[in-house]
Amino acid sequence: MKDQDETTRVTGNATTQLNDYKKFHALHHQAKPLILANAWNAKSAQLIEQNGYDAVATSSGAIADSLGYEDGEKIPFVELLYMLQRIKSRTTIPLSVDLERGYADDLNALTSNIQKLIDIGVVGINLEDRQGEEIYLKKLSSIKNYLEKTSQKLFINARTDVFLMKLPSPLETTLRRAKRYADAGADGLFVTAVADATILKEITAATPLPVNVVGTPQLSSIETLTECGIKRISMAVFLYRATYHQLENVVKNIGTQHSFAPLF
Repeated sequence: MKDQDETTRVTGNATTQLNDYKKFHALHHQAKPLILANAWNAKSAQLIEQNGYDAVATSSGAIADSLGYEDGEKIPFVELLYMLQRIKSRTTIPLSVDLERGYADDLNALTSNIQKLIDIGVVGINLEDRQGEEIYLKKLSSIKNYLEKTSQKLFINARTDVFLMKLPSPLETTLRRAKRYADAGADGLFVTAVADATILKEITAATPLPVNVVGTPQLSSIETLTECGIKRISMAVFLYRATYHQLENVVKNIGTQHSFAPLF
């Protein structure tokens, strides 16, 4: 009976993950862009869901900073996984994870990490290409082959940091990578550090993949980004920073005003 109960639980979790994946995938192919607020713990994720967002994403920088780590895979994967489990346990909407470079260079370790994410109900990842497109394509192909072999689904948002890293011929390089990533099975294209609407229009026109950007001071209008053909807009670490900026102001004002009034 115990084995049967465990089988039922695992099957139920897999069904829920697949249904959430289908919802998440569809959200990238609608008239309006998917707006994603990026959580860093269970409470922030709950607030995002309670305020009507269709899905929740995480920010690697926010989670790392909240636990006292620098960004860039400095947090041990086991600690990241724990935070993701807590987020998933307190929300019902699809969850996508900022996986940086995958927290592994060994391809078997990479697919092991992917399975651990799927097991807790994650439906999407961001995977970045700072190690170069050849290494990236090996990682992407390894994940896609693993998913096909195990009959599982995961939305892979291919993050390209060409503009962020100030590489030569950034638009041409981005478009080349976009095509190669799409051909290798990526589900979306996440372009960082582009604050020019004209460039964004060129990118969205050149790729069949739904394009993701982060809202920035230069391009903060959802309407403008929609006109550029953007299908997914994230808040990245900026939501976390805005939250802690408010906290800093409250703490500072209590000290300067010699009053607890700023709390209320």
